[in-house]
Amino acid sequence: MTTPETPPRNALEIRNLCVSYGPIHALRDVSINVPDKQITALLGANGAGKTSLLRTISGLVQPKSGSIKIYEDEIAGAEPHRIVTMGISQSPEGRQVFPNLSVLENLQLGAYTRSDKPAIARDLDRVLTIWPRLAERRAQMAGTLSGGEQQMLAIARAMMSRPKVLLLDEPSLGLAPVIVAGIFETIQAIHKEGTTVLLVEQNAHLALKIATLGYVMETGTIQKCAPAHELLNDDAIRAAYLGG
Repeated sequence: MTTPETPPRNALEIRNLCVSYGPIHALRDVSINVPDKQITALLGANGAGKTSLLRTISGLVQPKSGSIKIYEDEIAGAEPHRIVTMGISQSPEGRQVFPNLSVLENLQLGAYTRSDKPAIARDLDRVLTIWPRLAERRAQMAGTLSGGEQQMLAIARAMMSRPKVLLLDEPSLGLAPVIVAGIFETIQAIHKEGTTVLLVEQNAHLALKIATLGYVMETGTIQKCAPAHELLNDDAIRAAYLGG
């Protein structure tokens, strides 16, 4: 049992991470903790470096220096497929479903690193229960789904690898408020089942309402870290990200 004297273990520990795209420094000495089985929100304006951080955690971008550990195992610089097998999966910005494949085929691709067929079948049933609309459209081409349905599919596909840590990059982007509310309810349900979530989200108010911990990133650096409820009531954060 966790007490105030014994903080939760960290699912992810990132230390002094630096990433460059040629002469452009995308991340500068970024250090964050993502507590186990909690939702951590990462806030920041466009171009702050949030997506670069998630892509580096996932192995899609190679860091110049620094450390990334999942449950104390170093993964900085590892191949993306190895990072997935170690328990990290990402639902990317813009959803990036495979448009010419069916909903079912997209979900099956989410389990490409796994060979445990009975467990894969159980997880497929699970995600189709969580997202009944995907079950109704399992044979439909993913490119014909609505934006909200594609976002559901992107998250469900990420869950098919059975991640310990789920990275979500702007899940509300471009969606109607009623759809966004449903997406965030699903994120909370996934978290309650025991999955750690690192949530990148421009809708700071929604993100902080469901998160335990929040970080604010500006121009590739971490500017602030605090419990989410404190950030919700921080005047500077409210002015910058919550509409005053």
